[in-house]
Amino acid sequence: MLTDRKVRETTSVPKAFFNLTVCILASALLSMPYGFDNTGILGGAVLLIFVGLFVDYTLLLLGESCMKLDIYDYQQLAEYSFGKKGRYLQAGVQLFLSLSLMVSYQIIAAQNIINLLKPEWTSSALERGVDLQIVLVILCSILIIVPLATLATLKLLGYSSMISVAAVGVLTIALLYFDIKKPGDPVESISTDMMTGVSVFATGFVCHQIITPTLDSLEDDTKSKKQKFNLVVHMAIGASLFFFIAVGAMGYVVCNKQGEVCTGNILENETIKNDIFGSVAIVMFLITVLFAYPLEHFSCTNTITKLMYGEWGHPPPTLGLGIKLCLVAFTTIPALFISDIGPLISWAGNLAAFPLGLILPLAISLKNRDRGGSSFRIETIIQFALLTLASGLMAFQIFNGLAVLYIPPLTDQWQFLNNTKGEE
Repeated sequence: MLTDRKVRETTSVPKAFFNLTVCILASALLSMPYGFDNTGILGGAVLLIFVGLFVDYTLLLLGESCMKLDIYDYQQLAEYSFGKKGRYLQAGVQLFLSLSLMVSYQIIAAQNIINLLKPEWTSSALERGVDLQIVLVILCSILIIVPLATLATLKLLGYSSMISVAAVGVLTIALLYFDIKKPGDPVESISTDMMTGVSVFATGFVCHQIITPTLDSLEDDTKSKKQKFNLVVHMAIGASLFFFIAVGAMGYVVCNKQGEVCTGNILENETIKNDIFGSVAIVMFLITVLFAYPLEHFSCTNTITKLMYGEWGHPPPTLGLGIKLCLVAFTTIPALFISDIGPLISWAGNLAAFPLGLILPLAISLKNRDRGGSSFRIETIIQFALLTLASGLMAFQIFNGLAVLYIPPLTDQWQFLNNTKGEE
């Protein structure tokens, strides 16, 4: 049944900054070395800066649209601008992105716990045919994620997010320590597979799924909401950009020194998980992903209830709890079988991060550029150019991803047929 609007939950600038920063960092930080492995050091740094500035601009545009139209909900903004199709499109890509990130958090949590176990324990489990990832994903989901996801609020998560940002700092220092400790060969400045790197970077920076409730929750006082929002966005993107470049570059160097290909989780690296400093980083980041899961869970719950009940409605308590539990179960199942989160993060970028974080904010701003105030022609031209660029990149990324999946098997089959004819 529908009820009146809930009392607005407020939060401060520091807590909003920590929530937003953790939402960004936890999503793809451990996959940044995987991105750099596909782009090279120089290519990765340049692309990260470009994507970070791009996302910073679209976050400001989204916030400006919210304040101009007095609509503090991304779904409703999309519906106001493009009708029901806009609402369903926004909800679909937002759910896909958040669910993909939630799956990756559960995988990272299980892998980090495995990395902390004694080698003889893991060997014993393997000898008995026990899949530790499956066991730990289920235990983490039941004992930790369910209570956090069902009870946590944005205000409460602000406190835990401070710990999570500290954990990212420890991870960065640990990687620097490993880089200095073990000299190695020079790494590539620019690599060939730039598009995979772009997808990972886009997934990392996109946090638009929690930005409208964050904006709505900022406390009202003498300082305007717009100033507070802009400050939170610039601080969060700036801090995230620093950590992304540091962890991505140094993690890639650590892998390169060992002659290894970077996986989607840099903490899987043997040098890191076998060192006491690396173990501290693993524990700290385990805390980070466990507290980042509720942020995406909150976004998913919010999206689903708004689709079912509209802007101000909310389900009865029993149904609301059922939705939350079903979301946890829905992400737990794939987390049992996926081991490398790199491709998962890349596809989340292709199919969700581009439309949610780049294309839709620009389209909404352009659609409403003459509403609520005058528009600037130069800025309109810039937005059209960026919208075209983002749409083109997304289309190319999807085509490139499908080519990687399907063209090699077809090529192998064609080669087999040619060889067969030659033998005849």
